[in-house]
Amino acid sequence: MLSHDEQYARLAEAVPEALDAAVVAGDPCFDRMAVSHPRRRDYRRALGADDDTEVVVVTSTWGPDSLLGRSPALIAQLLAELPGDEYVVAAVLHPNTWYAHGPAQIRLWLADCLRAGLRLIPPAQGWQQAVLAADVVVGDFGAVTGYAACAGRATLLASFPEHQIAEGSAMDELGRTAFWLDPAAALRPQFDAALAQAADNGLAKVRELATSLPGSSAAVLRKAFYDLMALREPERQALVPPYSARELVPERLPVTAWWVAAEWHDDVAELTRWPADVDPRDDQPPNTVDRHLVVEQAHPRRDLYGSAAIVLLDHLHEAEQAFADRPACDFAITSAEVVHRDRGVVLRDLSGVDEAAACASAIYRWLSCGRAWQELPRTATIRLGTRQLTVSLSGWRPAHAEARPPRPHDGPPA
Repeated sequence: MLSHDEQYARLAEAVPEALDAAVVAGDPCFDRMAVSHPRRRDYRRALGADDDTEVVVVTSTWGPDSLLGRSPALIAQLLAELPGDEYVVAAVLHPNTWYAHGPAQIRLWLADCLRAGLRLIPPAQGWQQAVLAADVVVGDFGAVTGYAACAGRATLLASFPEHQIAEGSAMDELGRTAFWLDPAAALRPQFDAALAQAADNGLAKVRELATSLPGSSAAVLRKAFYDLMALREPERQALVPPYSARELVPERLPVTAWWVAAEWHDDVAELTRWPADVDPRDDQPPNTVDRHLVVEQAHPRRDLYGSAAIVLLDHLHEAEQAFADRPACDFAITSAEVVHRDRGVVLRDLSGVDEAAACASAIYRWLSCGRAWQELPRTATIRLGTRQLTVSLSGWRPAHAEARPPRPHDGPPA
């Protein structure tokens, strides 16, 4: 079974004796992905992405020349440098990688990445939906990267051993036309270039070489199978079912440690958050901006918890002990309160942890710039990526003396 006439020509040249057994039957996976595209929003929701989130899928085939074989730290680098409120990162690994090393070993290698928000796609199903959900795919010479290009996704190559690729094939065309990821350069400009290439249909030739029979594979395959069995085909059309969103069930953990950079513009605080379980390069954000740590009390990395400026607690009564144990900590939050080390509870009745953490980071930045509590705007807007919170600050005007400003945390924890 061959997907393209180009493969038939190669077979004729290499093994002409096999031509009588060869059938050009298109690509059923290609066809199912094509009819699944209208469900893209459902797939994105399954990954935890909304319409304003950019989804980056990292895919690796198996072996030493694969993306994971050549750049094992790339997934962590992407997570470390892409703001968590603007990006979702998912990983698709070849089943041979999963079962050569074992699922437990894969999860161990990617443990930091999972704590940093990685969506790990299981080996058996879900990769097609993840590719269709993606805005950008970073891959290698594996088939998933090829399908991403065929589906019109912006595609970047992180590993591509040309000597292993058949000349004139769809993958050969991909290697010659797709942009290569430069791991030493900033990531987002490279994504923008790949997105522009995809918008210009720059990888159309890859799609043309992937199948000679787009949309017809199921019919051709079924006819070949019934001919082999010497049976009459059913009269109804062969089915081409779309992929189910329910089958996209990524492994994921909540992020409980963040680097946060905050900037005030009048009464608007803009917050940018990066997961703290993975380390960025020295010359890339968040290492290049003023930042502070927000860490959940139960986080397994005690170095992060010990350096946190803001600690997330289960119960309000734990705040006093948290401040006593953590000299670097200036704020504690629960799902409903913000507590300052010197002033006690400064805000109550919040809508959840996300709002409490955002409010605490905004106040922390206000004070670290040398501004007074009394100068806080009565009502403020807090922006987290494309989300926007409007909060009342009227409860943050205590009458007693000025508290000291919080200490800056300009570097990573020891």
